[in-house]
Amino acid sequence: MGRGLVGRTDVLLAAVLFVVDIGIAALFAYDLFGKAFGLIHNRCTAKKDFSVQCEAIRPAGSALWGLLIAGGGMSLALGAALVLAAVAAMTGRRAWWWTAAALPVIAVCGAIGHVLVGNAVG
Repeated sequence: MGRGLVGRTDVLLAAVLFVVDIGIAALFAYDLFGKAFGLIHNRCTAKKDFSVQCEAIRPAGSALWGLLIAGGGMSLALGAALVLAAVAAMTGRRAWWWTAAALPVIAVCGAIGHVLVGNAVG
């Protein structure tokens, strides 16, 4: 069966690390969506004769790839860390390891997304 009971410190450390993971993912998401909204902001100007002239600029494909890599990678890492930490805790194994392993994955995916979306913004 399992290896025994999991200690409180192990579960507490896993919970704290998961909150840190969520915080880092939220900071990257805030940064990425701020850059993405910079791509799609209103580029229209009003003229003196009350007409409006809009400049249509198609965003680069790297912006979409950056959002997909960052959003997908961070979401997958958070979900996997939560499920695997819960399973590890129920089977008596160390739960904090999975939330700690998700931290560099979130950082790398967020950084890649930051670079790709940042290059598209200009």
